[in-house]
Amino acid sequence: MGELFQKIKTYLDISGETYEAPDYIKNNLKHDFWLWQKNAMQYFEIFEKKKERFVENPNEPTHLMFNMATGTGKTMMMAALILYYYKKGYRHFIFFVNQNNIVDKTENNFINKLHTKYEFRQNIVIDDKIINIRKVETFDNADDVQIKFTSIHKLHNAVYLAKENSVTLEELQKRDLVMIGD
Repeated sequence: MGELFQKIKTYLDISGETYEAPDYIKNNLKHDFWLWQKNAMQYFEIFEKKKERFVENPNEPTHLMFNMATGTGKTMMMAALILYYYKKGYRHFIFFVNQNNIVDKTENNFINKLHTKYEFRQNIVIDDKIINIRKVETFDNADDVQIKFTSIHKLHNAVYLAKENSVTLEELQKRDLVMIGD
């Protein structure tokens, strides 16, 4: 291992122990993590637990990026993060991309249980409760995972060109949101 990596591990207080993702994540994903996904999840959880050491104001929104090549399982990482943030109390997610065709493909991965690349198990169970994942255009107060799938352009237009049955900037500012970009 490189010297920089060793310094980072020491700074983060990462022990040599093998990391295991929490059961509520492992038990609800269709596939097991690959080593690099497991490492990414471990570092993400450490960052979340020790955020005050890394950011000036830990109450400010967190901005993170997983720099992973095509085919390395970014979508599964996003599914794991949805489960993680659901457990933390978040219900409202915006998934945005720069092209509409990517929106449709990814939507199937998160919503369509019959799709071959669906990321979750058939029943998602957290704290003995079945969790539903729904595609939405506007958010409500249900206890489901609610995901608005959109492109950056459509999100911009929806927020700044208000129209009926569309998400507004005012509505978004009232909600605790997780924004996931691909």
